[in-house]
Amino acid sequence: MRLRYLLFTFTSVALGATLTSAGATTLTMENVINRVPGSGDAGPNDPFVTFGLCQPSAINPGDGLPFLTACAPGQLGRYPAGVPRDEPLVNDVRPYNNTPYNITSLTLKIVGSAVEPEPFDFTITLDPNVNAFFGDVNGSDIFSTITLSADRRTITYSDGLIPVGGRFTDFLFSMTDNGEPFKAGVYTSFDGFQAVPEPATWTILLTGLAATGLLRRRTPRPRL
Repeated sequence: MRLRYLLFTFTSVALGATLTSAGATTLTMENVINRVPGSGDAGPNDPFVTFGLCQPSAINPGDGLPFLTACAPGQLGRYPAGVPRDEPLVNDVRPYNNTPYNITSLTLKIVGSAVEPEPFDFTITLDPNVNAFFGDVNGSDIFSTITLSADRRTITYSDGLIPVGGRFTDFLFSMTDNGEPFKAGVYTSFDGFQAVPEPATWTILLTGLAATGLLRRRTPRPRL
């Protein structure tokens, strides 16, 4: 595995150098999107912290705007990624699908450079020619199809399923060709379909509707 990663590092740097100008720092990132045991938010006995994909109330201090805003198909979330990576986020934190949609594809797009003085406090500068690229496609135990764009700035995972509540990894193994720090701004989105409530949920909903109707029938009407 280590030899394979070293080979990936060499080939990715060589390919990245052909796509960027000489002397510029080039960032290469390799995604790992795999299943994580468990479901939903972490409990007291979980070995890691979890966070939901959709948190519109979470504000990025860098620009005062929400950033965990991928709450429905086509909506965008955003974050910085690169070198140096945030070790606690990589080692201890796992995302989970807290949207009402079963996710069938994930798309990550590099949109520019980023500055992140503190975790979850960042500024993204849009630049279609940023010297940042996704590396080779190593597979996923969730998605069977992975597509890398010709410019290597967009990667799409499809033909799979992250159910509502499903946990997964979103590792980005990052390196630069000259060892200098460099972070990219990444937009993320998903496609999927709305989950059908479980039978127990339907029972609760129907019971509530029946009770509401019964109360309405028993409420005396005012006499004229």
